[in-house]
Amino acid sequence: MAAWATVVAVAVGFLLMRAVDDGPWRHPAVEQRAVAAAEPAPAAAPAPRTTVKPVDSPREVAMVAPPPPVTAGEAPYDMRPAWQRFAVPPLPGLGKKPVIAIVIDDVGLAKHEMEDLLELDAPVTISIMGYADGTEEFAKRARAKGDELLVHIPMEPQGNADPGPKALTVGLSPTEILNRLRWQLDRHEGFVGINNHMGSRFTSDAAGMKIVADELKARGLLFLDSRTAATSIGEDVAKAAGIPTASRDVFLDNEIGANAIDAQLALAERHARDKGSAIAIGHPHAMTIEALARFIPQAKARGIAFVPVSVVIARRDGLTIDYEPRYDAVSAAGSGKRSGSLPPPRG
Repeated sequence: MAAWATVVAVAVGFLLMRAVDDGPWRHPAVEQRAVAAAEPAPAAAPAPRTTVKPVDSPREVAMVAPPPPVTAGEAPYDMRPAWQRFAVPPLPGLGKKPVIAIVIDDVGLAKHEMEDLLELDAPVTISIMGYADGTEEFAKRARAKGDELLVHIPMEPQGNADPGPKALTVGLSPTEILNRLRWQLDRHEGFVGINNHMGSRFTSDAAGMKIVADELKARGLLFLDSRTAATSIGEDVAKAAGIPTASRDVFLDNEIGANAIDAQLALAERHARDKGSAIAIGHPHAMTIEALARFIPQAKARGIAFVPVSVVIARRDGLTIDYEPRYDAVSAAGSGKRSGSLPPPRG
């Protein structure tokens, strides 16, 4: 009997609990928990969308504005050809006097001879050997004194004489001729042009001389034909290329001796009086320099004027040398090393 009463009590308690859960008096917190448990969890909110700007293709990138043009006041460039930029003006009072241009070849190989040249009481034209080293300071001093500069280019002679390193020879390819010429020109500064060292064979070769003349034309340089052979066509080829040119009239010291050199100087004076000008070529031998030191003041007293070689060449070619700078609004900074053309600042 007692066991049966226990069973009935448990059953009644269970029914009462069900009635409480299902009834309207259910507790709100219980109700909320029940709903939360019964309903599925809401889906997570999507992340906000970000608009990505496409990368510009190379064609769409804005171009950088070009720099402003160079003005004449910033980096002016002297537009005269090199033979005029580096030409030395003659002394005042030249007028119509007969003139002599003294050219001294082979300079730069014997340093003690170079100093003696600077003592001469007249402007001379100093032709520095193309392969000579260590002549920069001397060249500056010579120009400051009023002397003009050439580069003395070794060229192939007739016979077996050695003209020296980097000589221009007939058997070379056009490229090698040009390379050797440029190598020598690019080693020097402030010169108006070139003349040939030896070269009796090379200056008689039209093809080789055309290569030389074309390069001188591009650089704005002149050509003095030393005329070491009667067959030389150097002056003719240079004229055809349109560059200032002339040929030597007198050799001063083919024979080394005081009397022989004096006789050649007298010949140069006669030529100047007959033709208006003379180009005399000598070498930096002691006897030659001593003879010039005696001759120059005497010839001046007789009405002879001594001038740089550019003056004689301009006279013979009917050209006028512009000694004043002629500037253009072009920067010299990008002008490269080659003389004369746009533009090498070198001579």
